[in-house]
Amino acid sequence: MLSSEINLDQRAGTLRVDRAIFELRRGRPVEVKDAHGTSVYASIERLDPDDLKDFTSPEGEVRLVITPERGRTLGFPESEQPFVVAQCADTSLQSLLDLATGHVAAAELEDKGFCVMAADPQGAAALELARYAQLIPALVQHRGTGSTNGLSRLSVGAIDIEEYPYARSQQLQRVSRARVPLAATEDCELIVYRERFGDAEHLAILIGTPDQAVPVPVRLHSACLTGDLLASLRCDCGDQLRGAVAHIAQAGGGILLYLAQEGRGIGLANKLRAYALQELGLNTLQADRHLGFRADERDYAMACAMLKDLGFNRILLMTNNPDKLAALSACDIEVVGRMPLSAPVNEHNASYLRAKRDHAGHLDPGAEES
Repeated sequence: MLSSEINLDQRAGTLRVDRAIFELRRGRPVEVKDAHGTSVYASIERLDPDDLKDFTSPEGEVRLVITPERGRTLGFPESEQPFVVAQCADTSLQSLLDLATGHVAAAELEDKGFCVMAADPQGAAALELARYAQLIPALVQHRGTGSTNGLSRLSVGAIDIEEYPYARSQQLQRVSRARVPLAATEDCELIVYRERFGDAEHLAILIGTPDQAVPVPVRLHSACLTGDLLASLRCDCGDQLRGAVAHIAQAGGGILLYLAQEGRGIGLANKLRAYALQELGLNTLQADRHLGFRADERDYAMACAMLKDLGFNRILLMTNNPDKLAALSACDIEVVGRMPLSAPVNEHNASYLRAKRDHAGHLDPGAEES
């Protein structure tokens, strides 16, 4: 165990969040409570149509909690707070799914009798839970703790959800290591780190013999199954992965951290949903926001913990993303320099790379057109 800087109450709360994630992903409702009360939430994408009646009030109202990003897509007023969309008449699960992910305008909602209001902090916490579960961040809400399906439900505190990312990063385990020769370099060792909570596994790739006494090249690489494994032409991930390994080997040694954060943290299923939206003309950031996600859902606390465990506090970061520089600096990893990464541009990834540069603030690596 790398660290145990959380107390017993925090550990119990983190375990409750873990279990709540499990419940949501399997279509079961969970209770979220704060100082103002308790409400029941269920994932709109995992809800059985027959269970929608359990989330309908006696007055016939169904409440859907959505993120501010999704609200902006629907044309709601600018806000940093989530929204509750309530329909005061009978509705279907499909209409709620359309509201959560489809192309709907605010005027259409008014015509259909929907009313919009700001969500409370409890609703905001529940949406974070859906994000951790890598589900579409849209939840049906039932105020109070009335029965749904006659089943007992797991209850989790909003404060537990808020503290979850920190607790995860403080409970990381180094579980195995082995030397694995790669095509770009045979002098390579792989170390697997596992989250005690969340159970994700991250990989540290030690290339050559990096010297802890001097800043070494480090690459933080988020998993991309389509790019890294299938050589997709829609992104530059596979080229950046292989290029980083080769550059680190040429530099005499360094580290590549392969982080389990597919699709900038939204997961593989949602990444493919975003790809489908890109086919309709949205750029990569617009597509994620259309689904209710932030432009980037990743968290680099795990990377900081891994680097500190390996004994590297001063590094040269291989990246075009200034957010990574800021994230490492915030957790006391000194980034003494940046090494840009370039990749070939083709007809399939040109708009993706342009969106990262023009709308996400990525630095131009000077990639050449292929």
